[in-house]
Amino acid sequence: MTVSSSSSESFSSGYVTKEELDEIARLKGLQLSTETVGPFFKITARRKIEDKRIEVVNADGEVLEKESEDMSVIATHDGFIAPFPFRILHLDTMRVYNSRINSQCTEEERKMLKSTFGVSILLGCESLRLGRDAGCTKAELLSIDDGNEYAPKLVKYYERLGFKIVRKVGDGLNTDLTDMLVWGGKGTRMNGDVNELLEKWSNVLRKTSKRNEEK
Repeated sequence: MTVSSSSSESFSSGYVTKEELDEIARLKGLQLSTETVGPFFKITARRKIEDKRIEVVNADGEVLEKESEDMSVIATHDGFIAPFPFRILHLDTMRVYNSRINSQCTEEERKMLKSTFGVSILLGCESLRLGRDAGCTKAELLSIDDGNEYAPKLVKYYERLGFKIVRKVGDGLNTDLTDMLVWGGKGTRMNGDVNELLEKWSNVLRKTSKRNEEK
């Protein structure tokens, strides 16, 4: 399927496709890339900017190298797929580099990328698409609790996305040790239906992208 770059009317109904996600990303000034190694995946969102590498300088002021982090990366998302008979999409980390968004984007772009319907949903839909293509029916995540006031807000955010609370991890239950080894911390275990989540957020992405294109 070829998606027209001039009109969101070409977006199909049903679940969002890879071509649509790439086009929606382009309309947001982004480029998506997905790397897979066995069951593991990593999705990266980049802005098209000039190469901004950090110089490494010695005590005499001589530049030793110009190799460092890619400043065009504004968000990453990773996890793994456990296929049949498990059919689980394991969602691990979602990192959004707000400092890079703030320094590289206009005010309008910042609002768009950092909103509920911004870059996080774009990456999330790509992982849901990968999971559905692999036959996954359940998506699982841990809403991390670092002991600050942000933890309850994060749970509410995931509930708004369509996830449901399964149990607390770190309250001394028999499952805590296994969960903490798998997730690397404590928090709130949450599950979601892959098909329901993908259908819901496919529609949201299309609607918000159409509105942005019409502005």
